[in-house]
Amino acid sequence: MAKLITKRYLTWFILSILLSILGPFVFRLNFLDGSRRIIWLLGIIYGGFSLYGGYRFRQFGLKFWGIFIFPVTFSAVNLFFKLVLGGALVSSNYAYFFAIFYVVLGLFTFMNNGGSSDLEKQIPVDDGFKGVK
Repeated sequence: MAKLITKRYLTWFILSILLSILGPFVFRLNFLDGSRRIIWLLGIIYGGFSLYGGYRFRQFGLKFWGIFIFPVTFSAVNLFFKLVLGGALVSSNYAYFFAIFYVVLGLFTFMNNGGSSDLEKQIPVDDGFKGVK
């Protein structure tokens, strides 16, 4: 079981790094301007990835800290490119704002009960528990 959990965290970590690096490169191929690139890549695609991540971590019963993997790797990759190569993949202002946004989205889906409530299956008791033994 520990190998399976470690494999899922490692897979998510590698996928997060690849998405953080390849996403901005693909979207810089001049088919979207700056504002549309921010909306589609940072907002919709990466936001959906964070929502999906929170859902998957809850579904597999993984630890809470797993939802921080993508936002931290996204910020770290952007900081690495800024410090080492001199140019960030995404503007620093956007990178840190959206990293917080991704944590919030991951928390929403991780904390969601997903409609697994037992309330619909319970038998209503109209007059309380007087006659129930």
